[in-house]
Amino acid sequence: MTLHTPAPRHHLPLQTTPDDTVAPTFILEAILSGPVGQPIDLPGWTIRVWPVARLGDVTLEARASDPSQRAADLGMALNRAGIVPLGPIRARSTGLG
Repeated sequence: MTLHTPAPRHHLPLQTTPDDTVAPTFILEAILSGPVGQPIDLPGWTIRVWPVARLGDVTLEARASDPSQRAADLGMALNRAGIVPLGPIRARSTGLG
């Protein structure tokens, strides 16, 4: 009987360029202008909504399509959509997949 020992895999480092920036994810509580179950459409942002919040109607998680967008940009987009952010808009740490 011959024992087969597989060759180890060589892991190559990922090639990254300066343009490979990851857009930050922001977390906030908010008051909605309509029912809690309504879809939230913010062009340029991916929004996730949880109907659980201490102060407002919902907790929102937002990720920009453009990595240069910041919390102030999100706040302005929410205000234009009739959504009132409560408290600070916090950047979520990148370690929380």
